[in-house]
Amino acid sequence: MEDRYINIKEIAKVKGLSSTRSLRLEINKTESKYIAKEVKVNGGTSYEILFSSLEPEIQQKLRNAENKTTALVPLNNNKESIEVSRT
Repeated sequence: MEDRYINIKEIAKVKGLSSTRSLRLEINKTESKYIAKEVKVNGGTSYEILFSSLEPEIQQKLRNAENKTTALVPLNNNKESIEVSRT
């Protein structure tokens, strides 16, 4: 995950931002604290930020979010069925 690029929409969501504007402004600075790349998308251009250039607390939140999405669910999760009687 260290050398992976993350979409700025995901990063904005983890940071609690309502839009990606502040991230885009930071990326476009000459002395930006992030390592980013442009990505062509259907509507134009988007950005992705290198995971290892993010703040440590944001990296941890992204790791936690990824762990939640890949958690295993037991296959034998059977619930007792309830029969409905019709009269």
